[in-house]
Amino acid sequence: MFANAAQRFKPGASVQAHLLLAAVLWSFIGFYLLVRGALLYGDGALWWPVAALAVGALKAYFMLIPSARKNIVRILSLQENACLGAVYSLKMWGLVALMMVSGRVLRSFGLPEVWVALVYLAVGAALLLASGLFWGQWYRRRVV
Repeated sequence: MFANAAQRFKPGASVQAHLLLAAVLWSFIGFYLLVRGALLYGDGALWWPVAALAVGALKAYFMLIPSARKNIVRILSLQENACLGAVYSLKMWGLVALMMVSGRVLRSFGLPEVWVALVYLAVGAALLLASGLFWGQWYRRRVV
């Protein structure tokens, strides 16, 4: 009885919707962090933000793009009408929670805003760059 009720109220979605949700989440959070980092940084020397964006590109290339590829393969293997929460694996949800806590801890250390801004810029750039894989897969499946 409980399993039947849980199945009935489960927020299920198509594989296509899971790809779109992953793309939107990574893009939105990446854009948010870029804007927040830019606003926090203010009027300092331009080369620091450029360096942060370069670090973000490296983080995307070596960490987030491989992670996105694995996640895309996992999403493509989902059955239609899988729970929306399955957009990420449990391991990935744990990483999301860890990154959120890390952001709070970083701000609580009392570091100068400029350093927090540079971290935001790097992480935001990495997320935005890696989100392109989700967008590409979503688009390819949409037009086929």
